[in-house]
Amino acid sequence: MLSHFIKKYILKNFLAIDLSGVEKTITDDSIAVKYVPAIRGALFISALMIPAILFLPTGTLMNVLIPVTMVTGTAWFAVSLANIRKKFESFGIELTMQMFRSFTASLLILGLLTLFSLLTNIFAPLISWGQGKPLLQILATFLGIGGVFTILWDVFAGALKYDINDAMLTGQSEAAEKFFKKSLSLLYSSAENLRNGKGLEVANYYLGLSFFEIFSFIKATGVLNGHLQALMDKALHLKHHPAMPQAEADTISLHLIEKFIEYCVNAEGEKSEKSFNNIKDEYESLKNENEPQAIVDTRLSIIFEEIAELLELQGEGLFKKAS
Repeated sequence: MLSHFIKKYILKNFLAIDLSGVEKTITDDSIAVKYVPAIRGALFISALMIPAILFLPTGTLMNVLIPVTMVTGTAWFAVSLANIRKKFESFGIELTMQMFRSFTASLLILGLLTLFSLLTNIFAPLISWGQGKPLLQILATFLGIGGVFTILWDVFAGALKYDINDAMLTGQSEAAEKFFKKSLSLLYSSAENLRNGKGLEVANYYLGLSFFEIFSFIKATGVLNGHLQALMDKALHLKHHPAMPQAEADTISLHLIEKFIEYCVNAEGEKSEKSFNNIKDEYESLKNENEPQAIVDTRLSIIFEEIAELLELQGEGLFKKAS
C-alpha cells in the first residue's frame, strides 16, 4: 500500500518521465528497499509517541525533536549515494534508509505535537482521563523514551556508517577519475595508431593494451562478476607477445570484442545504440578472413573509438542489467 501511495502521489510526475531500464530499476529498488521500510518504521515510531504526547508534558519532547529534525534533515540532504562505491551499494542504501527514517519520524512526531496542540479542546477529556492513571503515564514514558532513542540511534548509526564509507573513499574519487580518463585516452590513441598502420606487431601491442584497459574498467565498476580476469589475461598475452602469428592474434581480438558486446546489456539512448550497433557491425565484418590487414586495423580503430564513446556516455551503467 505504501509503495502504491509513493508511486501514485509522491513520485507521480517523476515516473511519468521516460526512464531508462537502469533508472526504472533504481527507482523501484529505492522505493522497495529504502522508502517503504523507512516510512513504515517512522509511522511505527510516531505511533509509540502518541501516549507521551497526550499524557505527558511535551516541552522536553519539543526541545529534543526540533534540533534532531534539523540535524537529520541537514544530514539527509547532504548524504549522497553518488559518493558511495559500487561495492558498498547495499550498505549505502542501509545508511540512507536510517537517516531518512529518523528524519521522517521526527517530522511526523512534530506534526502530531502540532495537531494535538491545536485540537486540545477535542482531546481534553481523553487527556484528563489519562493524567489520572499513573500506570498509563509510566507506559507512555517508556514508549516515548523508546521512540526518541530509536530516532537518536538512527542518527548515530547513520553518521557512523557514512563516516566509515567516507574513509573508504580516501583518494578514490580522484583515482577513479584519472583511471577513467586514462582508459579513454588510451582507446583513442590506440584507434589512431591502428588507423595509421604502424605494422602488425605494433598493432597487436595496442590491441592487447586497449583490451586490458577495457576489461580493467569493467572490473573496476564492480557491476559484473564474470570471467573478467581471464579476459584481462588474454589481453595481456596479446600485449606481451605481439609477434605471435596473426591468426592467433585475430582469434584473441575477436573473442575479446565478442565478450565486450556480450557485457553491454544496457545501451540506452540514440547515441549509445548507434555506437553499440557500429561495434557489432564492425565485429561481424572482421569475421571475413579475406580482408586486407589495413582494413582490419581500420575496423578495429573504429571499434575502439565507439567503445570509448559508449563509456563516456554511460560509464558503468552500460554493464548493469535492468531487472
